[in-house]
Amino acid sequence: MKAPVLAWTTLSVNIIVILQGALVRATGSGAGCGRDWPRCQGELVPLDHGLATWLEFSHRVLSGLALLMGIWLLVKAVRLRRQLPGLLFFAVLSAVLLLIEALIGAFTVLTGLTGDNVSVARGLLVAFHLLNSMLLVGALALATAHAYPGHTWPPGWTGQTGLKLLIGAGLLGMLLLIFSGGISAMGNTMFPPESLQEGLRDDLSPAAHPLIRLRILHPFLGIGVGLYLWLSFAATGWLKPAPHLRRLRILLLAVYAVQLVVGTVNLALLGPIPLQLLHLAFAVAAFGLWSVVGWLTLSAPRSAAAQSVPWQVKKVQPS
Repeated sequence: MKAPVLAWTTLSVNIIVILQGALVRATGSGAGCGRDWPRCQGELVPLDHGLATWLEFSHRVLSGLALLMGIWLLVKAVRLRRQLPGLLFFAVLSAVLLLIEALIGAFTVLTGLTGDNVSVARGLLVAFHLLNSMLLVGALALATAHAYPGHTWPPGWTGQTGLKLLIGAGLLGMLLLIFSGGISAMGNTMFPPESLQEGLRDDLSPAAHPLIRLRILHPFLGIGVGLYLWLSFAATGWLKPAPHLRRLRILLLAVYAVQLVVGTVNLALLGPIPLQLLHLAFAVAAFGLWSVVGWLTLSAPRSAAAQSVPWQVKKVQPS
């Protein structure tokens, strides 16, 4: 399998794993395999158990496949390290994050932080798990971009202090938003409100569970980060136009705008599972695009007007 195809496939499988994990959480199926890991209900393949067990078991199987894909991508990157050195860097980073994913999943099951557990520790662990998953998406998205030729490695990041601060602040904002999203999701899963008014009242109640009181931060962070994206992209275009990335920037803003709309509807309708998954899907797309746009903007040469997007590089035949 060629490097670009393998990278896209690995990225796609991991995105499915993330969405599948959200489905397991939303349906309360996290304890479907009990406290057994890597076995499920004491069996290698649980045959006589309910839907919750099969949802959790299938999530584990697909997660194992994602880990194998990450290893395959790493082996491929090692073989192509001379032609595609950037791919090797991000393949190694992805492999490390995949290992952390597996360890977090095992720790969650073995410590019983699943099912009906309503502790703050469970909410924080799920938020950290989501954060690591998004970092993995960012690493795989950049591995996919660097699976195509046409990149200078190591990237030229000298100077550009203002640009680094703009992009770094945006990354920090995205990470805080993702973490708050994990907290909000767990608060809604553990303590689902019967109405929007009840949910808002609980959010502001000092007697409410900490995860309930923290979930109100997520929509405000979402709006704030969205405004920052618009303003920072205007400033970035002034500091370093990089016209070859213009389409990706517009796509990122469009994806984030749709994410905000879906998130608002999701909040108003008290988080039906299909909308939860759709909201997460757009969040994954937004973070992946932000990672690629930010990195490639910093790495772009000053004469970027003559460059192409990496996966659109065409070989020029000598005359």
